Amino acid sequence: MRKTHTAVSLAIGALVPVAGYLINGTIGLEFVMLGAVIGVAYWYWGPLGLPF
Repeated sequence: MRKTHTAVSLAIGALVPVAGYLINGTIGLEFVMLGAVIGVAYWYWGPLGLPF
């Protein structure tokens, strides 16, 4: 489960800039940062949400 969770967070982090490129035609730094933030947030909190 841990490997799947890590793979999903990396995929989210990579696909956000790809989606930005497909929509705008360029890869902006804001899409790279957004993908990184969403990917790290998913990796940290996971599909179950906050632990408390």
